[in-house]
Amino acid sequence: MKKKILMVDDEPGSLFLLEALLNANGLETAMAENGKEALAMARLNPPDLIVSDILMPVMDGYTLCREWKLDETLRSIPFVFYTAEYTRSRERALALSLDPDDFILKPQEPHILIRLLIELLEKRKPAKPKIPGPAKEEIEFLRKHDKILFGKLEKKMADLEKANEELREQEEKYRLSFEQVSDVIFILGTDLRILSISPSVERNLGYHPLEFVGKPFAKIKKVMDPGCYAQASAKLASILEGKTVEPSDYIIFAKDGTLRHIETSATPVVKNGKTICIVCVTHDITQRKRAEESLINERNFSRTVAESLPGLFFVLDERGKFLRWNDNLRAVTGYADEEIREMLFADLCPQSHRNAALEGVKEILRAGELSSEAELIFKDGTRRIFRLNARRLSDEDRLCIVGAGMDVTDRKKAENELKRFAESLEEANIALRVLMHQRDEDQKDIEEKLQANVHDLILPCLKKLKGANLEDRYKNDLQTLEYNLREILSPFLKNILAAHADLTPREIQIMDLIKQGKKTGEIAAALNASLKTVETHRNHIRKKLNLVNAGVNLRSYLLSVS
Repeated sequence: MKKKILMVDDEPGSLFLLEALLNANGLETAMAENGKEALAMARLNPPDLIVSDILMPVMDGYTLCREWKLDETLRSIPFVFYTAEYTRSRERALALSLDPDDFILKPQEPHILIRLLIELLEKRKPAKPKIPGPAKEEIEFLRKHDKILFGKLEKKMADLEKANEELREQEEKYRLSFEQVSDVIFILGTDLRILSISPSVERNLGYHPLEFVGKPFAKIKKVMDPGCYAQASAKLASILEGKTVEPSDYIIFAKDGTLRHIETSATPVVKNGKTICIVCVTHDITQRKRAEESLINERNFSRTVAESLPGLFFVLDERGKFLRWNDNLRAVTGYADEEIREMLFADLCPQSHRNAALEGVKEILRAGELSSEAELIFKDGTRRIFRLNARRLSDEDRLCIVGAGMDVTDRKKAENELKRFAESLEEANIALRVLMHQRDEDQKDIEEKLQANVHDLILPCLKKLKGANLEDRYKNDLQTLEYNLREILSPFLKNILAAHADLTPREIQIMDLIKQGKKTGEIAAALNASLKTVETHRNHIRKKLNLVNAGVNLRSYLLSVS
């Protein structure tokens, strides 16, 4: 069973330090602020040792010691003076005349004080006879002592009045702060009844304080999300059990029905080891929550966009080390997330290109962006060509590089094949142009020979036949033949055929006769055809020559072509 020590001192600070020291050494403590209080406590529940100051109000240490030694029950309990006052020889002698078990001066080294007290507890002396009343000279000394004590009491009263005034000022400041504070503050009793709530509840949430004051905490259930209410109730129960709880976020509803996010901290107020009330401070964090939700939505959107990209997506730090990447990069390269996290982008490049990749990272940080094609090598040794686009960005107060890459290996292969095909086609075109040129030269040579033969051989023969004695019908045929041969020699036929290759031989023959000035009847007679047939041929010729305007003369047009 622990030994109990009764400590008597009018200085709360001294009592607190003694209590902490003794409790730390396994001793039970009780505290009193004056001799009268200590005497009453001891008679009700005797301690194993009493440690008392001398100069105290109501009943000082001298009187307490005398009363202690006169009490049949208490006189056997060790009495120790522990004081920083009345240390002169006469005062010390008076104290010792009261037969205390020890007289210890303040301050004292803790380990020495504990050792002295424990020794007294272990060597408890038998009760001594009653101490006679004070001698005449002692009475005079006590009178002076009382005078000093009275002065001390007056000083204490003055100090107390000053403290009370300061307390009143603090209370006024607290009241004003309580009324003007922007956060909602409410106080709960140990029965979880709302004792008070700050007027800010009306400004923030629209509720009048009287809607809550005096009501049980369950009243808040009507304005709080059910899940949050259960969480808050559990935390309050933990506080009443003496546990420490962290601030929590809750969802409540303002009087106008709008949803609000709040952060609430709850702190117990403890007196004499017992919780007397709980102070709760509620801060509106709706805007912060909305900002956080917006940020989360943006990040989720960015992540969704990144994952939906058909190619590679990645974020690099200033060294070119991977910070983030999409599933495609992992799937394409064959590396696991743990491996990518430890890699540089340059590690995806062939050994001969890694220095260039590192320089590319520096160039992006310097210039702001870079587009290029690069060959990447995967975990299984596969090599593919990617079109890479990267840009410098600022992410969380640090520089980073955001990049994307598309596999262009197949496209590059197709482009190379197309290039080779185009080169082959150009070579074929060159050869064809040579052949066409040669054909044109051959055709030109043939035409020149044909014209020469017609001019030098055939036309002279026709001239001789015209001089012969022939029938008129043969003469007409010879005339037509001569004309056609001369037309071969003229540029007219060549020009017409060049512009209208769809003309028939009969239509060309009729065009030639029209050009000579022959009428429809004359043409019909020359060709041994009907007038309707010749007219039909004339219409076809006009259509093929695109002479849709009836006002355009066909013969005039044909003459203009010659």
